[in-house]
Amino acid sequence: MLQVSCKILLSVFLLAISIQIAARDEAPTSVKDLQYGEMLFYYFQQDYFNSIVHLGIAQQQDKLPNHGNEAELMMGGLLLSYGMRNSARDIFQDLLDNKNNDLSVHNRAWLYLAKISYQRADLAGAMDAIQHVQGKMTPSTRTATANLHSLLLLQQGRNKEAIELLENTRSGNYWTSYLKYNLGIARMRSGDHANAAHDFDSITSNNARSAENKLLRDKANLALGYSYLQSGETVKSRQALEQVRLEGALSNKALLGAGWASADADDYHRALVPWTELSSRDTADPAVQESLLAVPYALSKMQLYGRAVQRYKQSIDALTEEKRKLDKSIVAIRDGQLLRHLQENDTGSGDGWLQRLNLQTDSPALRYQLSLMASHNFQEAVKNYRDLAFLEKNLAKWASSITAYDDMLATRKTRYKSHLPAATHVLQNNPLPSLHHQQAALTDTLRQVESTGDIKGLANSNEKRQLQILSSIEKQLAELPDTPEVHNLKTKQKLLHGVIYWQLNEEYKGRLWKTRQQLAELDDLANQTNQAISKLQQAELDTTTGFSGFGARISKQKALLSELQKRTDRAFIAQGELLQQLAISELEAQKKRIDIYVVQARFALAQTYDSSINNAAGEEK
Repeated sequence: MLQVSCKILLSVFLLAISIQIAARDEAPTSVKDLQYGEMLFYYFQQDYFNSIVHLGIAQQQDKLPNHGNEAELMMGGLLLSYGMRNSARDIFQDLLDNKNNDLSVHNRAWLYLAKISYQRADLAGAMDAIQHVQGKMTPSTRTATANLHSLLLLQQGRNKEAIELLENTRSGNYWTSYLKYNLGIARMRSGDHANAAHDFDSITSNNARSAENKLLRDKANLALGYSYLQSGETVKSRQALEQVRLEGALSNKALLGAGWASADADDYHRALVPWTELSSRDTADPAVQESLLAVPYALSKMQLYGRAVQRYKQSIDALTEEKRKLDKSIVAIRDGQLLRHLQENDTGSGDGWLQRLNLQTDSPALRYQLSLMASHNFQEAVKNYRDLAFLEKNLAKWASSITAYDDMLATRKTRYKSHLPAATHVLQNNPLPSLHHQQAALTDTLRQVESTGDIKGLANSNEKRQLQILSSIEKQLAELPDTPEVHNLKTKQKLLHGVIYWQLNEEYKGRLWKTRQQLAELDDLANQTNQAISKLQQAELDTTTGFSGFGARISKQKALLSELQKRTDRAFIAQGELLQQLAISELEAQKKRIDIYVVQARFALAQTYDSSINNAAGEEK
């Protein structure tokens, strides 16, 4: 008698392990640093590559004074999304080593470290890290911790501890279904089918219509159905399996299990209903391949030997054709078709964990994409390949755009040359020495005027001219006879001279203060001019030196980019070869499984012939 495939059973009971374990961290309630908000802009668009770039720049420039620890946690999580576990571990460990960080930072760091160990299959390390998460937590941290902790306990077979943990965990709306699913798996493994069914029913009765929730309900019904099947409760098994959506991703496994539930109850006629439907589906699915043998097996049990023989022959032909398609796919993959399709359909978003392979094509290289993507190793290989392709494009873009710095440098050189003649003229005809000499002379004059009280020393040019004229008139009058007219002119000359003298004496203090101010301003202007000329001299030296310095930095970055491109190209080629190797290995394993099915079908066909002959002989007697 054919038995339910061990591989299918294993995948059912390990469904909890495949649940997404990434922590749904709460979004920041406020953004205090502009650069942090810029990083979040890219983060919430799932553009994680640009998030890393902008966050790294902001950290290097010390532009995140209000988001230090949060930025470190974000950087660690983003690096982890690209599989850079070592770099992420270093960041989280540094946060833990800092005793000044509060408990919430330590909890999130331990949670991330637990995830890193879990992804590396280091269950002991993951368990040690997750047990350090304690005390008061945010709802997202608490539920993410409970989910990962329960997965670790389930993988270690510690079902009772997982049950106790999950029963005492208060969870948010998003994680409720996942935690209930894990709780149902733990109870089912402990033999508590009644409470497991209750947990799964609470998931299946959820009115949420999201594709994610519908898939989880299908998983719950599938796990419950196969659990009942193993314990011999065929009616309950069939009822649970019939709840799985016929158009869902798990419908093939559900149809296969429903058929075996009826077959175990010796109701082969009923078993034929799901098996016949399943056998008409794509033979690339292992469940469909098994149904090709299950249908004639049921017909044989119903003593419909003629139809059973016919279906066995059809099954052998179908399996042989499927093996031929596998060979064709292997040849196509070796020819590079899989890699070409991945490159042509690359989204170019560099979106870390959330990359999706969604290729609708009749290419032989992609015929088995669903079964291949069921493998974690293959998923990781595809993710890494697409990440490398994205990095190649970015490096090529940077290598192209860096030439703009050459243009900028050339423009600065041209502008420098255009201003150089004027600057050279100023430097060569420096007026400062003459100005300093004149300033010193003025200062001495003012000091002498102030010490002697010479009010005429502060006369302006007009007043000096008038005094000179009056002095000349006085000399001329002195040489004339002393007549009344001359006497009158002398009186007027003295009067005018007195008026000017009186005005100079009246304004002496004001003029003295103003002259001091003007000399001080002149001193300031001279110092400023001196500084400007010094800067101009330094600029002449720095600019010419800077040109060569900038040129050297640009050349260095070009060389670094070139080296990165070479390394990325090598890694890209190597990752493509690994991806092809993984795909071919999986398809070769499927060929071996089909060979086993064909041998079983031929053996069962021979047995059916014998049973048919024996049955005919018995009827003749």
